[in-house]
Amino acid sequence: MPTKIILALLSVLLISSCKRKEKTWDTNIKAPLFKAELGFNNLLDDSLLVVQSDKSYSLSYDYGYAIDSVGSYLDVPDTLDKVKITLDKLVLADRTYVDTFTLREMDPQTGLFDGLTLPFDAQKIENPQGEQEIDVSEEFFQTAKFNKGFLDIKIHNDLPVYVDVIIFKLVNKQSGEIVAQDTFTDIAPDDSSSKSIDLAGKVVDGVMVGSIVRVETRASNGPVLIDADKGVRLSLSVHSLEPEYATAIFPEQTLVEDKQEVVYKFGGPLITEIKARSGTVKMRISSTIAEEIIIDYSFPNSGENGDFNKPFNKQYRVPAAKPGTTQVIEGTFPLDGYVMQYKGQDPTQPPFFNTVYSELTARTVYSGEVRDLSLDDFVEIEFGLVDIKPEYAFGDFGKKEFELNETVDIPIFKNVSGAIDLESVKMNLFLDNAFGIQALTTVNSITASNSMNNNSVSLTHPEAIGQDILLTRATNPPLLAHTQFYEFDQNTSNIKAFFEVLPDQITTDLKIISRPNGSNDYTDFVKDESYLRARLNVVMPVQFSADNLTLVEKQPFDFNSLENAEKIKSGSFKLKVLNDYPFDAEIKVEFLNEVDEVLLPLFASGEKIEAAQINGATGKTDEAALSYLTATISEQQMDIIRESTKVRITSVFDSPNGSPNKIFSDYLLKTQLSADFVYEQTL
Repeated sequence: MPTKIILALLSVLLISSCKRKEKTWDTNIKAPLFKAELGFNNLLDDSLLVVQSDKSYSLSYDYGYAIDSVGSYLDVPDTLDKVKITLDKLVLADRTYVDTFTLREMDPQTGLFDGLTLPFDAQKIENPQGEQEIDVSEEFFQTAKFNKGFLDIKIHNDLPVYVDVIIFKLVNKQSGEIVAQDTFTDIAPDDSSSKSIDLAGKVVDGVMVGSIVRVETRASNGPVLIDADKGVRLSLSVHSLEPEYATAIFPEQTLVEDKQEVVYKFGGPLITEIKARSGTVKMRISSTIAEEIIIDYSFPNSGENGDFNKPFNKQYRVPAAKPGTTQVIEGTFPLDGYVMQYKGQDPTQPPFFNTVYSELTARTVYSGEVRDLSLDDFVEIEFGLVDIKPEYAFGDFGKKEFELNETVDIPIFKNVSGAIDLESVKMNLFLDNAFGIQALTTVNSITASNSMNNNSVSLTHPEAIGQDILLTRATNPPLLAHTQFYEFDQNTSNIKAFFEVLPDQITTDLKIISRPNGSNDYTDFVKDESYLRARLNVVMPVQFSADNLTLVEKQPFDFNSLENAEKIKSGSFKLKVLNDYPFDAEIKVEFLNEVDEVLLPLFASGEKIEAAQINGATGKTDEAALSYLTATISEQQMDIIRESTKVRITSVFDSPNGSPNKIFSDYLLKTQLSADFVYEQTL
């Protein structure tokens, strides 16, 4: 493109202006300021140019508009649930306590016959002095009130005679409240009798008083050995204890088993599965329980990297709370790479979407220490998923509409004005759908605009522009986008006029309706690498004719950086140009100040840089055309140049014969700028 050639020439004028030879202290000296060789690749990014086999250039450029993230279809909200769980039950271990009410304790006078073999008369003792303290605070508990539980009392007869009746009473030592009282009958020697006492609703202390209210024995059949230290052996056993509160050494036990189905509100989409690219599980636990608590939290219907044999399962340890205080801990765990099913507890049963099933278990740790626990104690848990960024998601994402009306800058014709006649220009439109969702796409318009002259042209195509185009969904796995392709050439469109505007901007107006025909199987999907894209690819041989084609280049300039610049009074500039390109050109150089005001123009006489001649047999130029431009600089003009901070070079190109010409990679614009300065005399 001739515009780029001129840009190269002008770029050389500025970039190389500081190159010079060593100067003597002669009054007058000629000095080359720069020498450079420029090709077409200096004008455009190499990524835009393709060198063909004959060394001719083609230009290829891609740009597009896209919906390119899962977030366009799905926003995963932070969802936290708070559960306050009071203890369902407290459990105390089954324990047994054994003690003996001796004959000596029931009737102290029997101590007189201890060790003798005598007939044992029938006895009937009311309120014997057999009261004794029973301390089970270590074996059982210090105190407890029971919602459920049983006390088994077993009386074993160690006397040598039948016990016909024995009434036993058990009371709390401190309050005197009766815990148990019952009658046992017909207990043979070396035999026993048992009673079970329901403790529901009772307060039981660890220190109690046991007493025999009445005991009746039969007479012996002949002499028997009197052992005053034997009597009635008492066995107390507690079991199935569930206290309302207790001060005791508690065994390890499960306090809470909670199963939750948490509903997530996605604002319309019905989600069945998500794989988290990133995200966390957040947990905040408050506990008033005076034992260390271990909390296991899991999502059974999840899998690390999709392996559902490795569900998310984390454990929290909550230290024991001090009496009257609440122990609080907080924690977060990464969920990166986990696949989460949103189908509730049983994926085969409703709900089939937007519901995460979790399980939480809280259990105490055995400490061997006396603790105060109550059913009023609680564990409060705030838990859930936060900052979830999906790698992919499955479900029904609902009907959505997207309007894309965007303008992008394109570098192909930047800073170019005038007119060119383009040949064999083609553009391809690709509509790519890499989402697993049908999309109805309408390209309302594609407009080329030149911001320098405000010209614009809208593209036409009978099938691609203004028509509804249904894009079927992508396949997965592997992810394979569905693509619709349309070619714009001079037979199907106004592509030639579209690009002859020399656009530096292209505006595309798209409308996209996702899932236009509905969905009921929840198999639509979005992935992190999915996109819905309208992509334009321009393919253009670098072959055109030029008519008043203008390029403008502006660069910084600092004349005072030259050696001995302060001694330069006047002089002349001479530009030598060897032009391989088949275009004539006019060049104007303008020195500017900081606000781009023109201080001094050069080479504005209308002299041309000659075009090289094309060899009719090869279609290429064989020999570069040689041109010179000169400008005389007065002392006053030299002072103006000293004040300039920028230089602007404007080139206007024309094709000598008006016919299009190819541009080849071995075409060069060879330039050399020389200065003939007059210096002040030195002494």
